[in-house]
Amino acid sequence: MANRLAKAGLPVGGIFSTNSNSNLQSNVGAPSSTGDWSVKVTVSDTVYNDLMADAPIFPESFKKFKGIRFPVTPFINMSHSAAYDARSVVHNNYPYYAYQNSQVDQMTIAGAFPVQNEKDGLNWIATLHFLRTVTKMYYGGGTNQGNPPPVCRLNGYGDFVYKDVPIVITNFTVELREQVDYIGVNVATGGDKLPRPGTGATGPAGRYANVYGPNPAGQQAISGDPLTAVESSGSVNYVPTDSLISITVVPVYSRNKISTQFNLKDFASGKLTKNKGFI
Repeated sequence: MANRLAKAGLPVGGIFSTNSNSNLQSNVGAPSSTGDWSVKVTVSDTVYNDLMADAPIFPESFKKFKGIRFPVTPFINMSHSAAYDARSVVHNNYPYYAYQNSQVDQMTIAGAFPVQNEKDGLNWIATLHFLRTVTKMYYGGGTNQGNPPPVCRLNGYGDFVYKDVPIVITNFTVELREQVDYIGVNVATGGDKLPRPGTGATGPAGRYANVYGPNPAGQQAISGDPLTAVESSGSVNYVPTDSLISITVVPVYSRNKISTQFNLKDFASGKLTKNKGFI
């Protein structure tokens, strides 16, 4: 036990002596601790500027990463496989195995999205809409008609874990639980200023779910402060204070990139993981 405590930089008994020079180990200055190592699923500047830059549903904070940044450490299930074909031989106890190919299997990324204020709520809505967007092809009007859904990039945990890994999202799920609170957030959409439910502001008939008064045109919200009645223009949406978002992704590499940039020696050295996105 004493050895385990010593390796962790902790004194026996968990109490530091005032005369001791021992200190808790810190990696604040370590190279691996610099930068943002959180898990992110993003798109390129070109895709973001073409599809999302002028969309009011994406808040200003979303522009920094141009995609999803998991607010807490997510669960990631990663699998690599090498396929071999079993060749049976007559009157033999053991088959021969002929190598076929190797691949990185689909990965599952699942993380909780806690929402504590309106900023978190806007980020939650933007995350949901981002996933809906990048799982659809270019169809109808606009540019790039007929193209498949955009290729995203996966980053997280440092240069040799996930660094600019090209991925496509094949599936995502959002868990909207029934036993959590939902809070209202105002998503800017342009147009006239609108009152927000629960603020005490008046509005047209049917504007609120909980109203009172004999005159439909003058119905009023049951509770709230009239001084804060006017919100920024937009629509009120309700988001869960805690939910689980799960994404299924597969890495994709172009035929040209595999043929011209990949070799096993560079991959083994870590160069291709750090600089080319190979995993």
